[in-house]
Amino acid sequence: MPADEHQDHETKASERSVSELLAHFVDQAREIARAEADLARAEAMQRMSLVRNAIIFAGIALIVGIGAIGPLVQSGVYALEWFGLDKGPATLIAGAVLVLLAIILALIAIAQMRRAGRPPKRIKENLSADVQTIKETFK
Repeated sequence: MPADEHQDHETKASERSVSELLAHFVDQAREIARAEADLARAEAMQRMSLVRNAIIFAGIALIVGIGAIGPLVQSGVYALEWFGLDKGPATLIAGAVLVLLAIILALIAIAQMRRAGRPPKRIKENLSADVQTIKETFK
């Protein structure tokens, strides 16, 4: 076999191995992208669940707050009058307690909304690990 033919045969073999490596790389990249998309979809579903729960808590807080305002204020006023306070200060204290309760329930709802809105750490970590793996493959 002449030297030129032998060199052409080696070049074709190395080109084939490069093309096989590129095909393998594309397949791996496609698989990584699919896995990341599945993970992102699962995390989006989890965040939607958190948002749904926050909305449910906020709705319950609103219903309870509206329904309980009248009777609780009136009962609180009567109780404070029974302890010797005048009607004005008793009404103010009862209202303040209800406002504090409403604030606490609203803060719970806000905390859950923030928790749902935070970007998941796993996606960033997984993408960084994937990039590192691809870099190591080509070293």
